Amino acid sequence: MIPPTAPLQRVCARLAAAGIPHALGGSGLLASLGLVERVNDWDVTCDADLDALDALFAGEPRERFGNSGCHADHKLNLEGGGIELIARFAFFVPGGIVRIPTLVTARWLDVPVGSPEAWAVAYALMGELEDAPRRRERAQALFAHLSAAGADALAVRALLAEPLPAALAARLAAVPVR
Repeated sequence: MIPPTAPLQRVCARLAAAGIPHALGGSGLLASLGLVERVNDWDVTCDADLDALDALFAGEPRERFGNSGCHADHKLNLEGGGIELIARFAFFVPGGIVRIPTLVTARWLDVPVGSPEAWAVAYALMGELEDAPRRRERAQALFAHLSAAGADALAVRALLAEPLPAALAARLAAVPVR
């Protein structure tokens, strides 16, 4: 079960028209890979700051969120929270800030889909930093997918350049690349 796709497609079309790199992530990315059947909302990472996203969607009902907890990024919720734009996806970690790149790897439902490597790392960080078992399970599902399908070497290299916790860096480095 997935939410309506027309609002997601409309938002992504507006981001594309503005030249803002963006990609579907979260449970939408997992669904695109066949790893989950249910998507509660649409998470879209954007390589833009929150003010630029807010201006792009001026005139529409929206809600801004600053960083909080382990999240070093900012968010703009649209469609009553049904679509969450994540501005410069990042996490606070003991070694600094881990920036999760927006890397488009496919298209699904006529929208760009993000990197399984990036989201495996993001879910692993959220699972650990928020003590969230469901997010740990999603990280595990993505790492298993990458182990079977192979990871993108450029995505792995970009993520390993971030100040990842040692155990997560070792886990990512151990995934076979294609």
